[in-house]
Amino acid sequence: MDIKYIKDNYIFETLTEEHDLSDFECESDDLNDFLKTDALKQQNEKLNLIKLIVCDGEIIGFVSLLTDSMKLKLLRDEVEKEKIKGKLNVSENNTIPTIKIGRFAIDKKYARHGLGSQVLRNVLYNLKKIAENNVGFRFVIVEGYASAYTFYVTNNRFNNLKNDEQLLNKIDKIKKQDPTRTFYLYYDLKDLELDL
Repeated sequence: MDIKYIKDNYIFETLTEEHDLSDFECESDDLNDFLKTDALKQQNEKLNLIKLIVCDGEIIGFVSLLTDSMKLKLLRDEVEKEKIKGKLNVSENNTIPTIKIGRFAIDKKYARHGLGSQVLRNVLYNLKKIAENNVGFRFVIVEGYASAYTFYVTNNRFNNLKNDEQLLNKIDKIKKQDPTRTFYLYYDLKDLELDL
C-alpha cells in the first residue's frame, strides 16, 4: 500500500477481539508481543485504551493511551514551571495530570516514511480536543525507548525530563548499548498550534 494513500486514508479503531493481529509486525519484539498478547487484556481491565491505525482493513500501527501524572519540578521550561506554580499556588513537588502514550508502533512495512510523525500529530491533536472539552490535562508523556529518542525529541518536539539532562548527553552511546532503555519524555499541548 502506498504511504501517501495511507496518510490520507487511515482511521483509528478501538481494539476488539475481532481484529486479526497476526500480520502486524513492527521493529520491536516487545511491542509486537504487547499488542498480540497483553493489549486486549489490559484494555478489558480499563488499564489503557488501544487505538489501532487501520487503512483499508489492514492494521498499520497502534497506540495505547492511559492516564498518568508527573511532578511539576521535572519540567525543563523554568518560565512555564513558574507560571503554573504561580497560577495554581502549588510547589514544584506537586504532580500535574497527564495522558501517557504507553506504546506506539507502526508496522515495519510502513515505518521510516513520516507516517509515525503524522499519526502522532493526529493523536496529539485529538488529545488536545479532549483536554479542551472533556477532561483537564495539558501534558502528554511517553516512556520512549532510547532507539526512539530522535523520533520523539528531534522530529516531534517532545522534551526530556530535567533530571535526565546529563544522561542524555550520552544518548548515542546508550542507543548502541541498550536501545530498549526507556526515558520519560513530555509534550506540552499548548505548543501544538506552533507545530502544526
